[in-house]
Amino acid sequence: MAIFHSSQSIEAMKNAPSLTSLRAFSVVGNCLSVTAAAEQLGVTQSAVSRQIKALEDTLDLKLFYRVGNRITLTEEGRVFHQRVFETFGLLENAVDEAAGALQRPKIHLQAPPTLAARWLTRRLSSYPHKFPGVELAVHTESWPDIRMDCVVRFGTHPTPGSEHVQLLLEQHIAVCSRSLCSDPEAMRASCRLHVFDKSVRFPLWDDWLELEPDNPNVPSGTSMEFATLDLAIQAAKNSVGVAIVDRNMIEFELGAGSLVQLSPTTVVGPNGYWLEISEEQQAKTRSVQFFRWLRGIAGLSTDVL
Repeated sequence: MAIFHSSQSIEAMKNAPSLTSLRAFSVVGNCLSVTAAAEQLGVTQSAVSRQIKALEDTLDLKLFYRVGNRITLTEEGRVFHQRVFETFGLLENAVDEAAGALQRPKIHLQAPPTLAARWLTRRLSSYPHKFPGVELAVHTESWPDIRMDCVVRFGTHPTPGSEHVQLLLEQHIAVCSRSLCSDPEAMRASCRLHVFDKSVRFPLWDDWLELEPDNPNVPSGTSMEFATLDLAIQAAKNSVGVAIVDRNMIEFELGAGSLVQLSPTTVVGPNGYWLEISEEQQAKTRSVQFFRWLRGIAGLSTDVL
């Protein structure tokens, strides 16, 4: 009987998925992009696709739906991914603990670049007192070899199944420099400042003008587009024109008077920023403490976790 069981075990090992294919599946399922997964893993897109195909063939299971260039996890794929992702996390934590026993503990947070620069950094002064001796690493993108303690995501909804709280809801207002605001004629002759992403202009001005179509001081000059919000904000501060900006991102400028709000009109939502913590990280005391602290500095009292 022992020999029979050994033979079964050997045969099962021969038919087991490779760690390479499981790793590829873990990363693709996390970012839902073969291109992004290939960049994170440092391999080609075709190599990642082959690993996913091999895994599906080995398991005789469809893991992804593919529609054009977009992919989503099937229900079976979602359940399997959660287990695989958590397992790789446990392995990475074990390696970290073994290799870095003498290293200082560290908390990893992933957040959008604009929020991290313009909102988060203004609220980190109390971190050293709350987490003495614990380093903080703020990332603006995910990495396959780093398990994030918490993640801040931008959008209309949080990640399904995550423990989460809404940190901020966008509040777009029209702003310009103080000197431009004091000269209505110059303001009308200035530019509407837009933000775009991958050649697609965000409809910030359209949404604002729906609420205030008859404002007499709306610029009529040539429009300008900027690839980042920071560039549009700097242009507004330098009297180039008027920008529609999320109030949460220009707290300092409004307080200092380098930007002035044109009118009370505010476009609220529909997007916001969601603080999330995975089920795996909920088992870690320090991750939960950080989640609660970040929720607290945002002024939220919602009792989660």
